[in-house]
Amino acid sequence: MAVDNVTVNSATGADGNSYTTSVANDKLTNNDFLKLMIEELKMQDPTKPMDSQNMLNMQMQMSSIETNLQMVQALTSMQTAMNQSNLSNASNLIDKIVENGEYGDGGSLKQFMVSSVALQNGEVLLSAYEITSYDTATGEVGLSSTKTDIPMTSLTKISG
Repeated sequence: MAVDNVTVNSATGADGNSYTTSVANDKLTNNDFLKLMIEELKMQDPTKPMDSQNMLNMQMQMSSIETNLQMVQALTSMQTAMNQSNLSNASNLIDKIVENGEYGDGGSLKQFMVSSVALQNGEVLLSAYEITSYDTATGEVGLSSTKTDIPMTSLTKISG
């Protein structure tokens, strides 16, 4: 039987039959395992059958591991797509006025003008400047010179 990149070690028992003692391959698949198990069953002495339950248990464990790895890959893919979607949605906040629930020295809620958005470690951060003044007659906004990074999840209000 040929399985790529598999090392099979065997030994000869007291009865003269050859037995597999180990199989090594970091990339052994379920199909490879089943091929090895069938080959082992073909080669065994019919008067002294081996315990196939152990092999079936190992195959079930490999199947579970493979399923878990596939699930992790699917969840990672979904997380990446969600992060990209969140970043895309956050881009609509650029040039908007937001609040994050912080109070300024005068006791009123701080307001910030969003200048850009970024995705860092799976979290959407808004780069914003605190609004220091607002001229109601002209609509002109005065901004601080210090940029503040605000997690999107901390927003309490969004204004145009």
